[in-house]
Amino acid sequence: MFIRGKSAIYYRICISSAFLIVCGTVFLLSSSVSYGISEGGNPLLYLYERIIWIILSVFLLYVLKKIGIEKIEKISFLIFIFSLALLTIPVMLNLIYHKPEYLRWIKIGPLSFQPSELVKLTFIIFLANYLNMRDKMINNWKVLLFPVLFFLFIIIILQFQKDMGTVVIMGATFFFLLFLAGLKMKYITIFSILGVILIAGLILLFPYRIERIKNFLNPTSDPKGGGYQIIQSRITLGSGGVFGKGLGRGEGKLSFLPVVNKDYIYAVVGEEKGFIGTSFILILFAILVFSSFEVSTLAKNNFDKYLSAGIGTLFGFQFLLHALVVISIIPSKGTTLPFFSKGGSSFVINFLTLGILIIIAKRVCIKGDLDDFLDF
Repeated sequence: MFIRGKSAIYYRICISSAFLIVCGTVFLLSSSVSYGISEGGNPLLYLYERIIWIILSVFLLYVLKKIGIEKIEKISFLIFIFSLALLTIPVMLNLIYHKPEYLRWIKIGPLSFQPSELVKLTFIIFLANYLNMRDKMINNWKVLLFPVLFFLFIIIILQFQKDMGTVVIMGATFFFLLFLAGLKMKYITIFSILGVILIAGLILLFPYRIERIKNFLNPTSDPKGGGYQIIQSRITLGSGGVFGKGLGRGEGKLSFLPVVNKDYIYAVVGEEKGFIGTSFILILFAILVFSSFEVSTLAKNNFDKYLSAGIGTLFGFQFLLHALVVISIIPSKGTTLPFFSKGGSSFVINFLTLGILIIIAKRVCIKGDLDDFLDF
């Protein structure tokens, strides 16, 4: 028996989310066995960590649900400002102590937290509320200037942290939500031109980015240096063929491909489960993204509309950037794959982001079906 109507969208989101979390945990374990042995003498170290992050995420989502999305909407600006304050702390600590480990993370004892992950979520929530409160006013330059200035501030801080990937992801999400809110074509054209100029400027401003592009264009010129990761990624991904070598049987993760359980974990999927495996993960993310857009279309208030569309865009661009780096279409940006890559901050925030989408989808789709039935 197939579920039809609006409720099918809700269940598609839930099912694809569950598959992504389970598959992500499986491939994190598969890609991290050697890391677990070298770092803690336990091949299951990263599995235990992931279980802890799942439990913490479920608890935080429960708290968030008790608070209510409506309350989150009302205090969205305060939450956003708080996350911006957290984002500046690593930069300040790095300026004071001159330690690279403080560049992106707030460290408290053995624990560390990456504020940029939180900012990606709070920025979308802030934008959804801001655009909702100023419906049909987005083409007023005074209204438009406020979120643009905040985004420019985020870009500046992220450049101190050398985090170009987050800039691209947030920029794409920001641009899409402005388009969805009815931004005129002349502004879209201006922002597009300025965006290209900005990205080019940020690349030229940092010599290591120019060098990274050179290595990307010709990795064989420095096969043991700057081109090594690109070459190994291609070998790892391509060696899986159609069906892969088998789960746990990949060789790229055995110190051949650096940061394989973070920035290149999609290559492990390709090596161990082949084209079939990578296509399956692609389909799961596609279902999640397009279902979020369906929720946005059906939403009866603009906050739900913008927030669900923003979340879908966020997940879509994170997957896209990660996959494009792995298959060597764009230079490396250090972009993680949601629910697959290691990192507690990334997993917890992505889990909460997904939870918010599911909450919105439930009240839009399930309640919508019930209302249609009662009207009938």
